[in-house]
Amino acid sequence: MRVRTMTLVVLGTALSAGALVRAADENAVHRAGQPDVFLVPPEDARMGDAVARARGSIEEFIAVFGKPAERQRSFAIKVSVIEGTQVEEFWVDLETFANGQFTGHIANEPLNLHSVRLGDRIVVDRERIRDWMYVDRGRLVGGYTIRALRSALSEDARKAFDATLPFEITD
Repeated sequence: MRVRTMTLVVLGTALSAGALVRAADENAVHRAGQPDVFLVPPEDARMGDAVARARGSIEEFIAVFGKPAERQRSFAIKVSVIEGTQVEEFWVDLETFANGQFTGHIANEPLNLHSVRLGDRIVVDRERIRDWMYVDRGRLVGGYTIRALRSALSEDARKAFDATLPFEITD
């Protein structure tokens, strides 16, 4: 099952003074049939903390991915793809992990990049991972960048966002 949550575009100077709340509420790009794209400045502290948390717990994810329980599904990692000065983050639906590398398929359409497309096969070194997630009994596990963006949304935007998800986010 493909999990479509969101795409994250890391901006250079365009939002340098913006906070994550502003980025989440005012700078979401809505696309029909695709997850929203959230424009976030690279120096955003909340997003940096989320990435650090994900990277710090990657061993937990690898262990579960290697021997998932029947109730666990939709394993994915998030990776940055750089094309010139453009950076976009993509969720990758996973197939395998071996020799320190994940193999999977790009899970969402790019906003501005042309070097990758939805469904492209990609191999990602574990050191490049920005986030990880899976669903256990219908609830999100991991997904730290999703949680960071979600927590910054207004109450109405959060409810609308939650309604689009194929899983529940519990705190």
